[in-house]
Amino acid sequence: MDSFNLYREAKDQYEKLIPEKDDGLILLSLYSKYKDNDFTEENIISTITKVFKDQGNESSRTEYNRNNTIILRFQESFLWRNATKRTYQFKKYGLELCQNIEKRLIEKYNPAKIKRFFAELHKSLTENIEDNKDLNEWIEDHFEVRLPELTSQIEILDQQVNESVKDFKTEISSDDQDVHNALKGIEIRLEIIKEQASELRNAFQISYDIDDILIGLLENNKGQDNLSNIQRVQNFHDNSRSQLEQVSKRIEKIKPRIREFIYDFNKKNFDRKTNKFIDFLLENSVVVKEAGSKRIQLPDMLSGIIIKSTIHNRKFNVIPNREISPKLPILATKREVDIVKQKELLEKTLKWKRDKERILYWTKLAFQELEAKGTLNFTPFFFRVLKEDQLTIAVKTAHDIIRKNTTYQNKYKVEIKRESVRDTTKKGISLWQMTLQKK
Repeated sequence: MDSFNLYREAKDQYEKLIPEKDDGLILLSLYSKYKDNDFTEENIISTITKVFKDQGNESSRTEYNRNNTIILRFQESFLWRNATKRTYQFKKYGLELCQNIEKRLIEKYNPAKIKRFFAELHKSLTENIEDNKDLNEWIEDHFEVRLPELTSQIEILDQQVNESVKDFKTEISSDDQDVHNALKGIEIRLEIIKEQASELRNAFQISYDIDDILIGLLENNKGQDNLSNIQRVQNFHDNSRSQLEQVSKRIEKIKPRIREFIYDFNKKNFDRKTNKFIDFLLENSVVVKEAGSKRIQLPDMLSGIIIKSTIHNRKFNVIPNREISPKLPILATKREVDIVKQKELLEKTLKWKRDKERILYWTKLAFQELEAKGTLNFTPFFFRVLKEDQLTIAVKTAHDIIRKNTTYQNKYKVEIKRESVRDTTKKGISLWQMTLQKK
């Protein structure tokens, strides 16, 4: 059996599946008025007439045939006809087509929602692993549900950039005298979009924590059966970050062009004003004779202009011989691998990896104690970490615990007393009393 070929199958059905502009606008107008309710043939005809008039198409003698042809086309894929009640209703395909267009047009950029989605994904994934559930359940019940919304937000930002580019092209070809302010507005709008892209990238930060959890499953040989799903989640995160970076780069490429055009516009505008002023002087100034000499009399509304002749004083310039003599050839530098520096970099990388593993170990141990006892006195725990590891490990562990507590703020609460506690072995270090409790 041959595999399904989308191009071959859609080639003959395209007109039935994708409406032309006028047909599409008529369908959207009907959907806007009636949604999934019934409507009559008269309703369709009045909508057809209104849309064609709005599009600037004058009525013709063949309106009857035109309307019948459009209604028959709609019945192929988009509308049901109830012969008994003599009414019409949207088919599922037509309804979904209009709903998707409506959702795309009204959908707004919302980085706070994306941040909340990722927090929920991180929380549900953690609970899934703690309860030893199948990872496929998390993929189907949580990741698949959030995926369209996450993807849509990036597309909305990209669409905003496209609209700004379109507006820019329109303005530079316009004869409007206020084009300068319009371009300034486009530049400001692009800066706002760039800030929105940065906010969305920040919202995606939790995706790194999700990736760490999934990588941990693979390292513990618990995710081999779900390797394709894990790779799918990670690929989505990588692609999303890349797309956000592309949005920012597009803006960075567009903004210099806008500034360059504004500069050229201002320069040409100055030249136009200068030429206009000179033409005004030539047309309105007169030559007046006084005491055998002639002078130019400017228009009355202009004050006198004093013109001074420029005197060029001779100047002796000394040019050093080295600036005009031919340059001596320069030997090409031979690049060599710095073994010592490479070794230092490797050691730093290994240290970073070891530190990360220790931080993960202590953080996991802290939450295990918190889950087992219901409370965690963090201050002695901090000095316990400090006793076995470096100060940086203890500080970063504290930061990681606070950050994870913020993610699960509905599950735990933190109490802090501003009373310094010192350890007998680490006299130079003190810490406020902090306690974590399960709600």
